[in-house]
Amino acid sequence: MKVKFRYPLFRLTKIMLTPPSQEMHIIKPGRAPWRQRLVDAETGFRLGLRTDSTLFVYVLLGSMTLVSGAVLGIEKLEWVALVLTFGLTLSVELFHQLLKFLVQEFKHHLRKDIHQMLRLGTAACLATNIAAAIVVAIIFGSRIWHLFS
Repeated sequence: MKVKFRYPLFRLTKIMLTPPSQEMHIIKPGRAPWRQRLVDAETGFRLGLRTDSTLFVYVLLGSMTLVSGAVLGIEKLEWVALVLTFGLTLSVELFHQLLKFLVQEFKHHLRKDIHQMLRLGTAACLATNIAAAIVVAIIFGSRIWHLFS
């Protein structure tokens, strides 16, 4: 027997991801819990890419950054810093999308200053992006400096 439920979060938001007639499967009877978690993570990432174009831009810029790092021949610790920066930026943006969904869904139940939560989430995204840009500028700037000097 399949366990199904309708995802009201996506039906009630202005951003229509799936038609309301479709039902999402939560748990398949024969699937291991770790595999279900991977499926849920992949589905969440796919929804994040489809919902907001900023996540797609981050993935595109992050991929270009990683390819540029391979071309410039950066060191191991620089790779660690780039990969951690890339992962942190994607994680913060996904949490910001989650916050936007929650505010959209429960704004009539919460107080009037709920938009302060969105502003805090946006500020967290901006701070993470500035820190990521500084890390990338330091790593690539030093590589380019050594390349031309």
